[in-house]
Amino acid sequence: MPRHLTRSRNAVVSAVAVVTLTVGCSPAARQAGESDTASGHSAAAGPRSAAESPARSAPPPPRVGECRILGYAEISLFSDTTRTTPCAKKHTAYTFAVKKLPADIAFTGVAIENDAVQNFAGESCRTAFARFIGGDAAERALSRLTVTYFVPNQRHFDLGARWVRCDAVALQSANVLADLPRQKLRGILNDHGALDRFGVCSTTEPGSAGFKLVMCSQDHAYRALAALRLGGSHAPYPGEQVTRVDGRQRCKHVVDDVLGPGGGYTFGWTYPSPSDWQSGQRFGYCWHKTTG
Repeated sequence: MPRHLTRSRNAVVSAVAVVTLTVGCSPAARQAGESDTASGHSAAAGPRSAAESPARSAPPPPRVGECRILGYAEISLFSDTTRTTPCAKKHTAYTFAVKKLPADIAFTGVAIENDAVQNFAGESCRTAFARFIGGDAAERALSRLTVTYFVPNQRHFDLGARWVRCDAVALQSANVLADLPRQKLRGILNDHGALDRFGVCSTTEPGSAGFKLVMCSQDHAYRALAALRLGGSHAPYPGEQVTRVDGRQRCKHVVDDVLGPGGGYTFGWTYPSPSDWQSGQRFGYCWHKTTG
């Protein structure tokens, strides 16, 4: 991954290109299979007896307000049949929206991994997530709260199930999901204090050996103080003058505004590479060293 060097009168910080924080909404990242902790068998289990023959109608769709305990590996699957758990107890996933797949892309004979199905599912859940979680685009980019989605497994889809389940999850670290609040999650990013828990932090200097993104409730050495948009959704890559030079100066102004212009602090700037930009990343991150 390319490294970008940021220098200022107060610090020298090397950093990697911004790591994409949204999980589970890229069709290419999805895996065939499903979680099935409710029945205790995998989707690849052997033949069933006549008494265990599949139902002739699909089960009811999931409902908004359901909670589940999912692991990190499960959020990249196409489908999930994990049983629900009371939201007042430990859980790592919250269903905040259930959408219906349009008839013109979801019909008999279509595979659930079809691009049109997956693109609709991902885009509709991302749009719903922005309304649900609150905050503006920059605040959402600064949060380890994100969205994943699931569609019916192929058998249920072939029986007529046409829903998309949108789940909110939080990335505690690279491969670990965090417990979600047991009370209100809707609009949580409208409270800026939520980023003290769910914000984007790093265990070490961004770009150094062992660099790891974590939720700010975990031990950390750097915190992403601001996410700065570098271009519109359909804009071409703006080049290094905008991403590296201008972005670094904007970052310094932000840090001065927050911490004061007298210096004495360490900050870093990471920005998207051309390949990051191609994948949809439009924010650079302004980092502040929080430890001595």
